[in-house]
Amino acid sequence: MHITNHNFFTVDAVELAQKLLGKILVRNINGKIIKVKIVETEAYNGKTDKACHAHAENRSKWKATTLYSRGGHAYVYLIYGMYCCFNITSFIEWEPQGVLIRAVEPLDSQTIQVSSHHDKTKKFYYYTNGPGKLCRALSIDKNLNGVDLTTSDLIYLENQSKIEKKNIVITKRINIDYAGEDKNRLWRFYIKDNPFVSRK
Repeated sequence: MHITNHNFFTVDAVELAQKLLGKILVRNINGKIIKVKIVETEAYNGKTDKACHAHAENRSKWKATTLYSRGGHAYVYLIYGMYCCFNITSFIEWEPQGVLIRAVEPLDSQTIQVSSHHDKTKKFYYYTNGPGKLCRALSIDKNLNGVDLTTSDLIYLENQSKIEKKNIVITKRINIDYAGEDKNRLWRFYIKDNPFVSRK
């Protein structure tokens, strides 16, 4: 069932990052419905977290306006000039927090769009086990930036049973050495033993 209740998203980023594990991300591409399970997330808090785009030290580098939206909006940005990353805003309006979706598990591998030069020697999880890869597979780009996931029919979430705490691994976030002491925050979460979790 489509998650349309704003209250699901208006919690702090660390809580939402864990709540999102196991939820179904639905992408409608020209009428073709693709469903994937969220298996890895990272939390970012703009006011206290130097790794967040909305932190005072990063505002000149990133146009993170969408992060100031009420929880439940898509925040999509470009890295290295070529890869998109998909985030979901959390908490309340004007409090910039969000959750990066790092990896997803396709519910039907036949629906995932892979490169025409697909290497058949690679396991299928190679195509969604990273934030840039999953955006490519799901055709998520900056055109979706700012979309309200509670009302959109292009991209949204469906509810699923909560993942038990014993099956959630908690670690440091990846590739944020620039964030000083904040790089040590234990704000990365993933489903234990899931093969679709990203590799460092």
